[in-house]
Amino acid sequence: MNKIEDMEWFCPQPFMNTLVYRIVAPMSCCVMKEWPKGALKRKYETADPKKLHNKDEYLNFRNEFLNGGGPLTKKHCQVCIEQEKHSSQSHRQIYLEKFTAEGGEYHEHLEYLEKYINTDMTEPKFLTMEYVAPSNYCNLRCNMCGPYNSSSLAKENQDIGLYNNYGMENFQDKSLIKETDNVEDYADILKNLVELKLVGGETLAIKENYDLMKLAIDMGVSKNMSLRITTNATLTPKFDGKDIFDYIPYFKDCQMTVSIEFWGEKNNYIRFPSKWDVIISNARKFAWGRKTRVMFASTVNALTIGYLPEIAYGVYALREEYESDDMWNWASGSLVWGDGNQYAVTSIPLDIRDKYMDDYYKFGNFMDKEFTEWEKLYNYLKEMPFDEKLHNEMMRDIQLRDKHRGTCLTDIFPEWEPYYEKL
Repeated sequence: MNKIEDMEWFCPQPFMNTLVYRIVAPMSCCVMKEWPKGALKRKYETADPKKLHNKDEYLNFRNEFLNGGGPLTKKHCQVCIEQEKHSSQSHRQIYLEKFTAEGGEYHEHLEYLEKYINTDMTEPKFLTMEYVAPSNYCNLRCNMCGPYNSSSLAKENQDIGLYNNYGMENFQDKSLIKETDNVEDYADILKNLVELKLVGGETLAIKENYDLMKLAIDMGVSKNMSLRITTNATLTPKFDGKDIFDYIPYFKDCQMTVSIEFWGEKNNYIRFPSKWDVIISNARKFAWGRKTRVMFASTVNALTIGYLPEIAYGVYALREEYESDDMWNWASGSLVWGDGNQYAVTSIPLDIRDKYMDDYYKFGNFMDKEFTEWEKLYNYLKEMPFDEKLHNEMMRDIQLRDKHRGTCLTDIFPEWEPYYEKL
């Protein structure tokens, strides 16, 4: 019998999780690279995750996890492999710990998972579902994002001549993916879920997310389900007369992951045109008087990595204010690494890298005590190479966006002055 503790490199997500992802559906997780062969196109087929689950490549993919890895894990799991290589906690490790760690969110389901991996694994037994809404609508233009995930950024890319279609070439209006979804398709999956995770675009601004929550409530299964929402926290709109606060009480518990890159006004620069006072006000609303835990997460990139200790202090202050270690938390979030992304940490010149390392060292005692991610991020900074090509691409991207937005990088981050030239 296969035991998880005996496996060299195992991830539960291909077995227990389904990601329903916009136009191409479904996959194992949100950081999986490349679509598996035979991935279902929502435009032409029902988005039934069970159909993909038993495609040949997916069956072989799952079997590789039971046998120490192989070509498919190397192909699809690049992000986690790179993150673990560079001393960063990966998506795989976070999800695995939920099952294996004492007190982990899914620890009670560990036996269920092990029984499943010792069957023929052809009957899906999803415990968690990540739902990426069919629309890419988002009101922000975050530098490190892509047009596939933000309608506003796609429009800006057109305006400044940087348009990259990211698979959107079949859409007449490339600034907005206007696909819709019939959430009733997921009723069978909802029956057994312990976690429903909703992602955007901007999650709270897309109607299908509310339709899916309503379906879970109407089915009477939401009370057994943890709700996980990722949001930029800049707005709380109403659909059919109800906002997110009307839905949360019907779920077992809720975690709102607020995406930020800095603590304070610096955040408005990279997550343009957000307003920090609105974000922190909404974060307080999410937490106050409700069974909601607020998590702040960052996309760790070249502009943000040197300032993460400020987020740690900000969260620590909220913990002190609310006298709760559980209500407020912080995670470094996903690490942006090479693979053509010009905002990867490897775009940082070594002199700026050394400055950030010195700053981290000053925060060391506090960070070691309060946030385990500290050591991992410090090690990554210390080990990372400098990619001049990516650096030049990033600076060009920043300069074009600054000119279009009327902003200036060095007004916010003076350490980048030697590398910045206004257009």
